[in-house]
Amino acid sequence: MKVLMWMGIVVLVVTVLYILVFAAFAFYVSTPSTHNAKAFNSKASNQYYIQDGKVTFVRNGNFFQLGGTEIEGADLNSFEVIDESYAKDINHIYYDGKPVAGANPNSVELVTSKINTNSVNSGYLISGDNVFCYGDIIEGADPESFSYLLGLYAMDKDYLYYDIDIKISRKAIPTAISNATDGYIRHGEQVLYQGHIISNDVHNFEVINDKYSKDSFHVYYHGTIVESMEPDNFIVISPYYRKDKNQAYYFNNPIPESDPNTFKVLNDAISKDQKHLYYEGNIIQNKKSSEISRSDADELQKMWMWKPLHLDATTVIMVPSDDIVNITNNYYAYNNEVYTRYKKLEGVKPNDVIVIDQDEKVFTRIGGQIFYHDIPIIGADPDSFTVISDRFSKDSNYVYWSEHKVVDASPSTFKYEDNLYADENELGEYRLIISEY
Repeated sequence: MKVLMWMGIVVLVVTVLYILVFAAFAFYVSTPSTHNAKAFNSKASNQYYIQDGKVTFVRNGNFFQLGGTEIEGADLNSFEVIDESYAKDINHIYYDGKPVAGANPNSVELVTSKINTNSVNSGYLISGDNVFCYGDIIEGADPESFSYLLGLYAMDKDYLYYDIDIKISRKAIPTAISNATDGYIRHGEQVLYQGHIISNDVHNFEVINDKYSKDSFHVYYHGTIVESMEPDNFIVISPYYRKDKNQAYYFNNPIPESDPNTFKVLNDAISKDQKHLYYEGNIIQNKKSSEISRSDADELQKMWMWKPLHLDATTVIMVPSDDIVNITNNYYAYNNEVYTRYKKLEGVKPNDVIVIDQDEKVFTRIGGQIFYHDIPIIGADPDSFTVISDRFSKDSNYVYWSEHKVVDASPSTFKYEDNLYADENELGEYRLIISEY
């Protein structure tokens, strides 16, 4: 026992020393002076440096992994930093080390915000008659009335802007939404998320967390309506589970037959209500909800002890992992029955599943049907079927890529090469392509 304890201590000490040495090395290599470099203005930006008498851009100051890139043509004597990403010299304005087309270094105005206290590095800049966002010009923006709001939102007298691609006719002065990320903004009666109108019910709009929001009509996930969810009584229970007035959800997937009034989360994988026990939102057929405590659920979550086998799309059984035989990565044998990742194969016995390629184990035959993983290769002839590679196969009639027929390949003349694959065209046909890599 003492030997094991000391071995553990030695391993811990060695691990800590390794981490400290690596951290010290990384810090040394990342230090600008190690690379004969000095920041132009370290308070404003850690990305622009004088290095060996040249102007150098180092993204995020990461000398260790990324190193520096010389800004060709930059004038060292007149070079100065504007903010984290913008800089200028006598000839150009630069964004992330690259000249900004259409910008005038003699006319520079940073755009800050009254509703975003952290707007010093907004990405917006006015130069001459143009407005820029992240170094790109915003076509048609009015520099005289232009102001920054929050996130990627800005406005002028006529439009509300999101980045350089989205602009919306202004109806009101946009405002921030309480407890929301900067992807949201209120525009009159509208709520926008990442530049798109998602709700016209602003007075009942509520941000729940960084993923979910709702109004009187819908629940939104990252600004997209979740059709199955009802806003009434909607709550996020845990990172994995939610519920509304009708049912519970595993992520955004309805849990079949679930009762929201008695639903309880036992751990990340196991939940229950008065009717059923669930594994990742699937009904566990062979376990009773009333018999499973939280400690029992923690045991069922241990994948090395228990495995869910799907009977169909919504129902599983939990069985001891040691009792399962993996025929392939897609077929499992248990109690002389065969299961795929999504369903039980009725009437199929383990000996009925013939593995065609013993190395990769991705092609199988069950009766007269050939499968790639567990997807049928429609029309494949089992008598003449042969495997060419981990993706290519053929029979006497066709060449196949995964489960798809390749229309421009003949089985009698086809020759496999390592850089060969197939891809789908606009007609839904798969044709051969030679990779350039």
